[in-house]
Amino acid sequence: MTEGEEIHLAMLSASRSPSTVNKGDLASEAHTADSMNGITGDPKYSHEIFGSSSAGSFMRQIQTAINPSMDTSPSHPRGKGTVTRGDSPRAQPAYSGYEKSTLLLLPPKAVADSLMQVYWDYDWTLYPIIDRGQVEETYESLWTSGDAMNISPLRMSIINVCFALGCHYAPLILPKERRDTGDCFFSRAECLYNKAKDGPSCERVQCLLLFGVYLQSTKNVFQCWMTVGEAIRIAQSLGMHLPEAEISSQPVSHREYRRRTWHGCVWLDRVLSATFGRPGMIPNWLFSSVPLPSMIDDEFFQDQIEGSERRPDGQPCIMAFMGKAIELYRILDDVLVQLYLTCNPREEEMESKLPHILELDSRIQSWVKSLPSHLQIQTAATRNTIVYRQATVLRIHSLHVRILLFRPTLVRYCRRGAPLYTEKPDVSTDPSLSEVMLFQCPRMCFRFAHELIEIFNLNLDPKTLGGPLPVWWYSVFYVYTAATTILVERFLEARESAANSESAASQAWNAAIHVLRSYGALSDCAQRCVAALEALYDNLSLNNRKKGNTSDTRDAAPDRDSFLGLYNHLNQPEEMNGPGLLPLTFDDLVWLDSILEYE
Repeated sequence: MTEGEEIHLAMLSASRSPSTVNKGDLASEAHTADSMNGITGDPKYSHEIFGSSSAGSFMRQIQTAINPSMDTSPSHPRGKGTVTRGDSPRAQPAYSGYEKSTLLLLPPKAVADSLMQVYWDYDWTLYPIIDRGQVEETYESLWTSGDAMNISPLRMSIINVCFALGCHYAPLILPKERRDTGDCFFSRAECLYNKAKDGPSCERVQCLLLFGVYLQSTKNVFQCWMTVGEAIRIAQSLGMHLPEAEISSQPVSHREYRRRTWHGCVWLDRVLSATFGRPGMIPNWLFSSVPLPSMIDDEFFQDQIEGSERRPDGQPCIMAFMGKAIELYRILDDVLVQLYLTCNPREEEMESKLPHILELDSRIQSWVKSLPSHLQIQTAATRNTIVYRQATVLRIHSLHVRILLFRPTLVRYCRRGAPLYTEKPDVSTDPSLSEVMLFQCPRMCFRFAHELIEIFNLNLDPKTLGGPLPVWWYSVFYVYTAATTILVERFLEARESAANSESAASQAWNAAIHVLRSYGALSDCAQRCVAALEALYDNLSLNNRKKGNTSDTRDAAPDRDSFLGLYNHLNQPEEMNGPGLLPLTFDDLVWLDSILEYE
């Protein structure tokens, strides 16, 4: 970073508001709706959707039945008010002198341009939630008009979140300074959001979704959870979850950003449900109520109606990624529901889960075959950095899902007195398909963990911490998950013979630790993950040396106590550094402890 482009954190700082929740200026709707009855007056005065189960909708149906001339159907308002691409300019509250010098402060143009560009290239190409054309138009006007006071605070909030997310990718900011710099922009974005007095809108949903994405990199777990929940509720109040027959007359651009915004809600709902281990807000039947975003890039909204893997100019479609990623997250949701959230994995027989594993694995295979050629890592064009990154990220996502799919079989494999790791199951006398599956599933889990770690080891730039990879908080989560699987593989190898430092498992383990240590420059969460993994490894190695090859379970109690102590120490609430990035989760404890129990 040059001296003239240095970002001064003190200049960017702004007071952090306690919450992103904004009640909005809903005075115009107060006489037509309430929180218990829905709309009680004329629905044309409200932009919100109230379904047929609401008392107000029921009364309108009765009025229509008695007097058809009073028909107020449809209850779902059409047109621009329901799902707009953005808020139209409104009279905004005046900024105080202090707010003008803080909330409307911009970094030097060269720095701002760089932050916006890396946001568009690295974040928006994976999650194209906001309307790029509108935001870019507003951003350019900041430098041409010279007066940011005439721009909606909501739009200014979005621009500042883009700055904040761009900080995580920006090569002009040192890795150790990226988080603090991004936090300054995000604090300002929160303040601007809370000054926006607009009612519910598509742009407000998009802004909250960006907040949720950024909050995943912070310690504000509760705020992240509630912010995404608020975005989903606003989207539902606008009817964004309804079938598209209601807005069929809208332009392609409106249709596509409606789809992208709603499925952005679905995506973050699935992600946070998985990382927090909590039920999602959006039921599966709403997943398909709105079609996935079409494979139409923004530049061709005027030229295309139907999507295609190739754009009219012959280039691969950038928007193909989002639809395929959301399809995979739906499979992930089913993996979690069927294998992790429905029962205690230590009490249910694994054989009863094998049909689910087969069915889900088949769905993943079908999903892989359905990928456009430019999103398959084997055939992706490396010269197109955006497309190659999309293909790599999808491969990493799919490997992570398959690790979670097969991981429950590791516990069963280790607890049931399975044959030695290097031997094959004896099926010569009484063949059993379940025995063969329980033998092969753990090995597939190990194989996917090896590949995932190898992708990071080959593609991560140790200096800039960049590369064709997910953003760092997802990367740490994926590598940590894979490393816990490799830990079991190393333990199984050491159980049978002396540990071999040249084995594939040892090499994968060392590579995972190296990657996590590299990410430690960005977050102390990665450093804690390394400490947790090394503590677990030392504990398992000590356990193996103490007992040799004996199967005396009496010696396992102290080791389980050690795991409980380690779990309690590492998972204090104040130590949380982002959703899903705990150094040791309860699920990890259960299945690793189960292995010791067998020993």
